[in-house]
Amino acid sequence: MSVLDLSAVTMEGMLLDDEDLQQSLERAKRFFKTDYTDRGMVKWQGYFLSDHTEDVSKYSENRRDAAERTDLQEMTPVAISECLLEVYAQHRPVVIQLRNHTATGHSSPFYHGMVSGIQGDQLVLLTDKVQQRFLFEDILWVGDLI
Repeated sequence: MSVLDLSAVTMEGMLLDDEDLQQSLERAKRFFKTDYTDRGMVKWQGYFLSDHTEDVSKYSENRRDAAERTDLQEMTPVAISECLLEVYAQHRPVVIQLRNHTATGHSSPFYHGMVSGIQGDQLVLLTDKVQQRFLFEDILWVGDLI
């Protein structure tokens, strides 16, 4: 009979726990219904604002750089070939500017890299682990970085 009494106590304890749980849930429900105000998107605004500010500053910097960039003095094809041959033979980095302009009319950006070879009428330049090809007739200026 003592075993039955223990199980009854356990059952009563569970009922008391259920009552406490129900009261806690009711208190939480009341709190969220009357006292808590969800700030909605406001809580995310700081995160979005910092990302947006960073993107706008990068965009503005790129536009300013493009607007300030001008074409350098055009080199002759012979001077371009001599400079490219020299940097290739000495394994030095090079900078080139193309004669084409962007759709907005800004001068071509500068391409930095190592000359990895020549294929037909194209210069093969290794930039940031990517090979880029440029037609020799499109090259306006070549400069040695050292």
